Amino acid sequence: MKMTTVTALVTDTNRYFRGAMPVQVEFDAHGPVRIQHAGQTYHYTGKEGRSLDRGLATREMATVDDARLWTTLDVIQIWED
Repeated sequence: MKMTTVTALVTDTNRYFRGAMPVQVEFDAHGPVRIQHAGQTYHYTGKEGRSLDRGLATREMATVDDARLWTTLDVIQIWED
């Protein structure tokens, strides 16, 4: 699989908008499996859900050190956890 650059709208853990940021993403047929964001690499954990505010399909991503984030399947929105 190949990495693609996407501009994501990032919200931090306190629900403050951090801005639009370029992230590197690797997708499978259903959504992101690896994201490089803020100097860390996140991998898909197998957890899926829906965003509370808009009901968008999401995936949970985590680093080896257990930093986590949730992202929409197109990685247009990221919520840091």
